[in-house]
Amino acid sequence: MQMKHFLMMATLFTGLIAGLTACGGTDKKGFAKAEDYDQYITSSITRMQQTLFAVQKVTGSEEQGTTDLGKFASQIDSATTGLKQLPDYNGNTSYRDAAVRLAEFYKRSVSGPYAEIAKIYKEVKDSALADNRVNELIIKLQEEETLADDAFIKEREAFAAKNKIAPEEVPAK
Repeated sequence: MQMKHFLMMATLFTGLIAGLTACGGTDKKGFAKAEDYDQYITSSITRMQQTLFAVQKVTGSEEQGTTDLGKFASQIDSATTGLKQLPDYNGNTSYRDAAVRLAEFYKRSVSGPYAEIAKIYKEVKDSALADNRVNELIIKLQEEETLADDAFIKEREAFAAKNKIAPEEVPAK
């Protein structure tokens, strides 16, 4: 009886290992179509942008004093990790790498400028002075974001052209 149980377990284990090997393991995502690869990346970026909108909403609001911006940075980290784990697509890593750089910008903006904005609104009692300091930070942040967005869009368009993704599937700038 024990031998039969052992043989059945060994067979199941061997089948599991063979299945994992055939699928290429469980830690990397595989994409048969460029559209699916693109969709994964754009969905990740969209989730991070939604996180940034939440940060923007609470940074200057009454709630900001009770909000931990670290939780937003963690949400962005989680999506970034998924992007970093993406394999190349037909030897191309430029698109994925551009998405990772954009994600890293998003995290830096939450940990840096947005944290500074929250601190200013919390500590500076003169609202005109606070608004001036915040506006300076926002202008700088917008300039950096434009550069990061443009680099990502350029790589996305190149990926779409190379992989013949229909133009209507790639949003305009």
